[in-house]
Amino acid sequence: MLRTKSGCITCRIRRVKCDETKPECRRCLTSKRICDGYLSSSNKMSRRELVEVVRQLSIIGPVSQALTKNPYSSNPTSKPLSSDDILFFNLFKHVTIPGTCKLFPSSFWERNVMQLTHTEPAIWHAAIALGAMHQRSEAQILGKNKEEDQKLTRRAAAHYGEAMALAKDLGSGSKIGALSVMLASIASMMDRWAEMQQHVIAGLNIVSQNQGTSSELEAIRGSLMRLDLQAMTFSDSNAPYPYEDSSSVFAVDQFLATPDTQELSLEDLSSEFFGLSRTMFILDGGDLSESNLQGPWLTKLEGFLRRLSRWEKKMSKYEDTHQENPSERTTRLSLRMYHAILRALISAQSFGSEMRWDSLLGHFEYIIRIIATLEAEEDTSHTFSLTLEPGMVIPLWMVIHRCRHYGLRHAGLQILRASKRIESMWKSGPTATTLATLVAVEEESLQSINADIYVPAPLDPSSLLPWSAWSNPTFQPRATLDWYGVPLIPEMARVKDLLGATRFSEGCVDLRLLMNPVNEGDTYGPVREITAYF
Repeated sequence: MLRTKSGCITCRIRRVKCDETKPECRRCLTSKRICDGYLSSSNKMSRRELVEVVRQLSIIGPVSQALTKNPYSSNPTSKPLSSDDILFFNLFKHVTIPGTCKLFPSSFWERNVMQLTHTEPAIWHAAIALGAMHQRSEAQILGKNKEEDQKLTRRAAAHYGEAMALAKDLGSGSKIGALSVMLASIASMMDRWAEMQQHVIAGLNIVSQNQGTSSELEAIRGSLMRLDLQAMTFSDSNAPYPYEDSSSVFAVDQFLATPDTQELSLEDLSSEFFGLSRTMFILDGGDLSESNLQGPWLTKLEGFLRRLSRWEKKMSKYEDTHQENPSERTTRLSLRMYHAILRALISAQSFGSEMRWDSLLGHFEYIIRIIATLEAEEDTSHTFSLTLEPGMVIPLWMVIHRCRHYGLRHAGLQILRASKRIESMWKSGPTATTLATLVAVEEESLQSINADIYVPAPLDPSSLLPWSAWSNPTFQPRATLDWYGVPLIPEMARVKDLLGATRFSEGCVDLRLLMNPVNEGDTYGPVREITAYF
């Protein structure tokens, strides 16, 4: 077949036959390339001229827009960029996205977002803002001066504002949903918790109204579920998580009524799992009080447990029928890590003595060993790890807070202190400081501590627990540790919950530690107020 001179710019430069489908040719889409569009009929530029012009263009976006005589003037992708903007975009494309998809696969970040940056100004601005925030995060880790920090924050805020202003030009639910995910990610990295929650709820509302209409929206839903879980588990005192608003736009009943994932892709299984995790937190947090442990709530809980059991069977089937590769191994281990947390929460139940967590030593040890395995296989050449989605900080938070076994708890704290991780709003440094403060308060009651810190050994494949075991209500992962000789923290000295208001600009967090109640019937005991510096 002869090549034509009317093909898309990408195919012409590559010297391949173009099918000339518009606005993007199928050949580019099939090969997962960005289609740079078509020249106008009046533009007779040769291939050689085209190559030279493209080489000189300082643009990110469809080349065709930059070469038209009357480009859409409000489209920033057709305007020359500053060197900083190009740097931020490339950082977002080559570092932020791969880091975000390292633990959990996401076609939304890997494919959909990059395609939209070339056609939608709002998405383009959001990508620049995320790149700038990534650069700021690195500057903070490296301890650069506040002037650089403020400069990057201002740059990100400007693009964030532009993205929101241009949202009105987005013409479909999937594009608005995509922008909601990106805006939520920007807001979380800028420490604007309330705004982050608003963007997540807006995205969930769009997904809820258009459920099942496109694969793009399904990918967006998966990212929103993961973002929402981060918001639920973080919940700063100045911006408490809006359970009522969240559950009203995408209710538990609605999620449980969605068809089970039939196509056994790891991305689909991952998205469904985080939907289940979000459901558990809504049942445990927003819908739950001791007075409604009956009727409708129990029906929802039973539906959730049945759905979780089916998911475990599908996960087992997937692993039995798909050979593991290195990238998939990371995702499989990460799913096991979060799944063990979910099963621990189910086993502990929502109410009862803080001592009930002591029976979950096997769960906690299993989680810490998975984290040690992931860390052992991690690329250590990077200064720090950044992802826009859940990572290892949330599991470490849960173990260090609830596990009172001295050796295991301090092993988790050591891992967290040594980490340089930014996982959306979850930052390893401030989190380690907060948890170290909590642990110190609880251990004030101990006269002397003569216990070794546990050294977690990485797991080999034979040590991974079978998925089928978890649905047994009496199942408990076997621990190699025990409580013999371990100092026991009295129930009254344990922190039941904590509230924190983070002041990143001042490098501190104001903590209110809600102690276990002294009197039966009380929800909480005394409150300890402490400011911790990181």
